[in-house]
Amino acid sequence: MKKTLLEIATLINAQLNQAQFNETKVTGVCFDTRQMKQGDLFVPFVGETRDGHSFVREAVKAGAAASFWQMDVPNPPADVPLLLVENTSDAFERFAKKYLAEVAPKVVAITGSNGKTTTKDITRAIMESRYKVHATSGNFNNHIGLPYTILTMPEDTEVAILEMGMNHRNEIEKLTQIACPDIAIITNIGEAHIEYLGSREEIAKAKLEIILGLKQEGLLIYPHEETLIKQNLPKNVQTETFGREHTADIYPLTIATETEGTRFTTNLDPETSLYVPIIGEHNVFNTMAALLAARKLDIDSATAKTALNGMERSKSRLEWLESPRGTKILNDSYNSSPTALKAVLKTFMNMEADGKRKIAVVADMLELGKDAEKFHRESGEVIEAKKLDEVFAYGEKMQAFVEAASERIGADHVHYFTSKDELEKALLQAVTGDEWVLFKGSYGMGLKDVVEKLMIG
Repeated sequence: MKKTLLEIATLINAQLNQAQFNETKVTGVCFDTRQMKQGDLFVPFVGETRDGHSFVREAVKAGAAASFWQMDVPNPPADVPLLLVENTSDAFERFAKKYLAEVAPKVVAITGSNGKTTTKDITRAIMESRYKVHATSGNFNNHIGLPYTILTMPEDTEVAILEMGMNHRNEIEKLTQIACPDIAIITNIGEAHIEYLGSREEIAKAKLEIILGLKQEGLLIYPHEETLIKQNLPKNVQTETFGREHTADIYPLTIATETEGTRFTTNLDPETSLYVPIIGEHNVFNTMAALLAARKLDIDSATAKTALNGMERSKSRLEWLESPRGTKILNDSYNSSPTALKAVLKTFMNMEADGKRKIAVVADMLELGKDAEKFHRESGEVIEAKKLDEVFAYGEKMQAFVEAASERIGADHVHYFTSKDELEKALLQAVTGDEWVLFKGSYGMGLKDVVEKLMIG
């Protein structure tokens, strides 16, 4: 982005504090002074406990060219280039929407209870085979992260891939009306955030908000077997589906899980064997969603095949690591939900580990509400004797998981901890280098710290 303050003011209907700053150049945006780059526009958000306006001078010292300033905040500094707005959050979102319309890339929006980031990574890899692509990084998928992603987009971007997260109703609606996607993908409807939404049907309705910003000729891609989407889907939406059933637009003909990834073929091109370098049968379905989006933008299976072979992935999501002791670690510690935990446990248990011990390290799944105990117990019930040697479980909610797991592989092989430090200590004593270890838990449980300790040795 390269704009003068006058151009931005005109674009978003803001006021400049002084005309002498009209030609001040802005080349980016930032809302964290620790991440500030020379030429950035600082966005001071007003929170419940902290007001970003108190950091405006610090932002300028760090390189900011200018700042937004909310009109109801007193004492704006006269010597700092300011764009005066009624509300900094609204102005930030409006700026993103206007800038996106100027650049005019094809927009692919991705939401779902699980698999958003993996599907984004897969879609990005495929789209980059033909287009200049900009995509969400990290967890920048909310009302701040999505506008930031848009405003850091290069002006020559041809495809923007935007991840959309939520935990309450109307949040996806707000994001999709900023993004106005050409293609929307719903990866699945699981139990994540059921604490706030009450039921899977309400989660489905919340995810379907993504179509409220979909362009008139836009395409919605969703899982064919998910009846909750079908029941709540308006009739005037163009759709394509992925799934197991042969009535889906794309379905797998063959699936073969390997140690480092998954190989499969589909009905769209039975002669082309595709390989996604991510383990788990469930990631075949994430890839099929991406293939439908790619087909909409005229990318064929052969091109996608080459792109997938060299794809890059986000950290802490089904990422293989090897510790100094030789322990092979499958790090999926970024987040967890019942659907995702059961899927990765089944995949891990059915992998051929060359005779090495297999250990699952699991932590609480958060935001599951009143049915949390039931969901944890059901997740533990997928464990099978002789397919998993040890379980290390951490967190208050994991008690139900531990009970179910103990019934299947014996209580002597299941270890329960209420302290992360005790988990770390026990795990470090247990590993010798002759094992594979899976890590899976909600981000707030901090299993990534345990992975780091294991990697240090």
